[in-house]
Amino acid sequence: MIKTSAPGKVYLIGEHSVVYGEPAIIASVNRRTFVTIEPSAKITYLDLAWPDISHTWSQNEFSQLTQKTLEIWNVGNEKNNFSELFDFIKKNGYEGYRASVLGIAVKMLGIKKGFSITIDSQIPTGAGLGSSASRAVAITKAIAELFKKKNVSLERINEIAYEQEKIIHGTPSGGDNSTCCFGGLIWFQKTQPQNKIISLKKEVPCQLENFVFVYTGEPKKTTGELVQQVRDLNEEYRTERVKRIGQMSHQMLEVLKKKDFQRMKEIINQTQKNLAELGVSVKEIDEVAEAVQKIGGAAKLCGAGGGGIVLCYHENKKKLIELLKSLGYQPWETELAVEGVRVEQ
Repeated sequence: MIKTSAPGKVYLIGEHSVVYGEPAIIASVNRRTFVTIEPSAKITYLDLAWPDISHTWSQNEFSQLTQKTLEIWNVGNEKNNFSELFDFIKKNGYEGYRASVLGIAVKMLGIKKGFSITIDSQIPTGAGLGSSASRAVAITKAIAELFKKKNVSLERINEIAYEQEKIIHGTPSGGDNSTCCFGGLIWFQKTQPQNKIISLKKEVPCQLENFVFVYTGEPKKTTGELVQQVRDLNEEYRTERVKRIGQMSHQMLEVLKKKDFQRMKEIINQTQKNLAELGVSVKEIDEVAEAVQKIGGAAKLCGAGGGGIVLCYHENKKKLIELLKSLGYQPWETELAVEGVRVEQ
């Protein structure tokens, strides 16, 4: 039996705008997805977040389901609309998604044997913490290790995870899987012919203090659906706000280098304003952000929005936590810029 794990991630800045080629700063977080795997005649999948839903496929069933999912993705990509894909992968406990995540990994790794895989994740779904990316990276690493693909690099693991992420997100940025794979603090930009992935460990202190997370509840829409919602906005209106967030990502990097936390707060709050104008904030997030700003702090949604995690900052962390508890939440602290995917001993 092999056990692997991969961290979650959080956007310090750049969600949604990163899909359109703007830069983002992303940090790995110390909530992790753990994957155990062992040889099996068939292919079985169990995610302990949903213990009542498990899947067992023959090699033929598994391949056919993966192929069908990929064909639907291709149609959505041509139409620039993945609504049909999202409807399909939700059926029968996300069976199409689960099969194709495994199917893409075994195909790209050149594996034709069965296995039994179990996922145990500390990362809440739809929270903006990269739950699907963390799963994809940890799953791929586990399969590679089980079948002794020792020469598979982190870059290859990341490449495979990006293909897996397309199934749940349509056209993902690649930022989530990159951070979950490599860990640390990353400057990410979706560019041609290759994405820009730069570690910021030398430029920015890895330990960023006085940040607190609040979980406002599971979003009613998936990340893919929220990305599609932004894509459907008037192009001129969308582009203006996307560009603003991109400009603030550059400013944020300089601010972190200088440790200018007052300006950092302003950038975080301005980013939240732009994300709200893109329609991906909700009442609960707005209320948290407004309350934190009133006490001189900063707050913004994380990931796709629609609910999920709010990233909050205040120089007086105790004051911030007391405020968030008074709003009825259970805030939690976390280490940022932790190790990426690894084999567990």
